[in-house]
Amino acid sequence: MQKLLKLAWRDIWRNHRRSLLTMGAVFFAVLLISLSQSVETGTYAAMERMVVRLFVSDLQIHRAGFQDNPTLSRSLTEEEYQWDALTEAHPWMTLATRRLSGFGLTSSDSSSAGTMIVGIEPDSERAISRFTRTVVDGQPLEGGDLGTVLLGEVLAKNLGSAVGDSVVLLTQGYRNVMGADLYAVKGLLRMGSPDLDRSMLVMTLSDAQDLFSMYDRFTELVVRTEDFGKAASYADELIADFPEDDYEVMTWRTMMPDLEQLRQLDSAGNYVFYFFLILLVGFEIFNTTLMTMMERVREFGVMMSIGMKPHQISILVALQLFLKMIMALAASVLVTSILVYFLSQNPIPLSAEMMELYEDWGFLVEGISFSANPSIFVFPVVAVATASILSMVYPVVRMHRFSPVGALRST
Repeated sequence: MQKLLKLAWRDIWRNHRRSLLTMGAVFFAVLLISLSQSVETGTYAAMERMVVRLFVSDLQIHRAGFQDNPTLSRSLTEEEYQWDALTEAHPWMTLATRRLSGFGLTSSDSSSAGTMIVGIEPDSERAISRFTRTVVDGQPLEGGDLGTVLLGEVLAKNLGSAVGDSVVLLTQGYRNVMGADLYAVKGLLRMGSPDLDRSMLVMTLSDAQDLFSMYDRFTELVVRTEDFGKAASYADELIADFPEDDYEVMTWRTMMPDLEQLRQLDSAGNYVFYFFLILLVGFEIFNTTLMTMMERVREFGVMMSIGMKPHQISILVALQLFLKMIMALAASVLVTSILVYFLSQNPIPLSAEMMELYEDWGFLVEGISFSANPSIFVFPVVAVATASILSMVYPVVRMHRFSPVGALRST
């Protein structure tokens, strides 16, 4: 085997141009696919982080059934659990805040609109989510505010209201108690989500509890964690404290299934490109291997006539391709790792016009993000190696069937 390995190594450099062409195809295929997966993973991670922490956040705890049927009767009480002690019991939980969500009719002097009303704790909410920090006119809510609200920018436009104006809220509160009150518009929100900008009204939690007659009650506990990507494992840990019969612990993936479906659809399109690229690499390796073999038929015939077995010739051809593949894969992974690490630490900056466009949609994007996660190399290395191995099956099998006489007679 050692002699065959030496012969295979020498054969690689007998026609170095063809060998470099084969290794270059493998090198650039792994490089392109790895870079594509890096930017895909990095971009989606950044996008998911922004979208998740705009409003939904990493985890939410509700009364059982609230996600499918968000009624005020499915609310949580202050007495049933030590909510403020959750962050101490679970070190991965960085912050938690209460919300009260309901629906009502908002009226101004000129118009009315159905509204999603969200009561928040301004100080803790500001540290968990970004929607309270997207004020484009006026001032954000503060912890001691009473009788003031924030309106989505589109909602305010539809109502004909501006900062300083007053709006009237009419709601059906807890146990069908009617609620109505007058509020001053303190600020306007531009969250980048058409649905939220068109329908959301934000007030303090105490005002919402008064409006809905839900004293010492709230509908959601919103949780921010150390790593939103591990939300599912964190939720499994919380199930021990919150039995499924009484509560539901929801991850952002469960509450936002469209986001995951969008990523899967985009990934499917990328894999079509990867398939054709790998197919090209496979054909290139097959072509060069077959050409090399056909050019050396008489040489192989001489080698067999002096005692080398057909299976040894097959092993020699396989080793030659295997060594090329190993060198190309190793070089590609090394170069790509350095490149991806640099790009992950130094995202490609966007132009001022592009950054302004993203800001209009509520996203603070400074550049194109890359991921340096080692998992980005798994698919390209395995796929290209598999294509390389499959492409050498026919040449190796054909060599195994050679006879010395037939090889020497070939021209």
